[in-house]
Amino acid sequence: MTARIVIIEDDAAFSRHLVEALGAAADLDVVGTAATLAEGLDVLSLLPDLVLLDLGLPDGNALPIIEALRKQNPKARVLVITVFEDRASVLKTLRAGADGYLLKDTGADKLIESVRATLDGETPVSPRAAGHLLSLVREEPPVGVQPSSPLSAREHELLELIARGLSRKEAARVMGISPYTVAEYIQGIYRKMSVRSRAQAVRQGIQGGLISGAP
Repeated sequence: MTARIVIIEDDAAFSRHLVEALGAAADLDVVGTAATLAEGLDVLSLLPDLVLLDLGLPDGNALPIIEALRKQNPKARVLVITVFEDRASVLKTLRAGADGYLLKDTGADKLIESVRATLDGETPVSPRAAGHLLSLVREEPPVGVQPSSPLSAREHELLELIARGLSRKEAARVMGISPYTVAEYIQGIYRKMSVRSRAQAVRQGIQGGLISGAP
C-alpha cells in the first residue's frame, strides 16, 4: 500500500523539490499541496496519512493545521520541515503534536527515510533540533543564544545584518544561504518579536539589548 502525503509549503521551488523527492519513492504518493494556512486547512479533507508541514506560512503560523488534523484524522502523522531551528519553535511544535521535526537542509534520501519512519510511528528529529531537547532535559539555555533572546543564533545574526542596513540578498550572501531562506528567517524574527517591519525589529532589538545597532 502507498501512503498518502500532503505537502504544505509556501515556497514554490522547495515545494516542487519535495514533490519530486517523494515522487521517487514507490510507496509514497503526494495527493495534494498547499501554500497557505487557509489552503492547508482545506487540503486536510484529502485524508492524508502524513502531512509534510512548513511552519512559516504567509497567512500565519502553521500550528493550527496540526490541531485541525488531530481532530479530523487522529491517526494521521505530521512531519515538520522548516528553517526554524530555535529552541522555542522546536519545543512548541512538538508539544502541539508534531511527530517529527526536520530542517530544510535535510537531503532527499534522509527526507524519504524520515517520512517512512514517521509513518511507522517513530519521531525523527534533525540533530540541531534534537540538541534543544537535550538542553531542556539539562535545563540549559540554547547554545549561542543569549538567555533573554527569543531568537535563534541564525536569526540573531540576520537581525544584526539588517541593523547594519544590508538587503535580503546581501544578508543571504554574507550568511551563505538562499534569499528565500533569509525571507523565512525574517518571518520568524517578526513572529517572535511581534513586529511587522524591519524598522520595528531593529528598534526593538536595540532597545532590548539583543543587538548593538552599530554600523
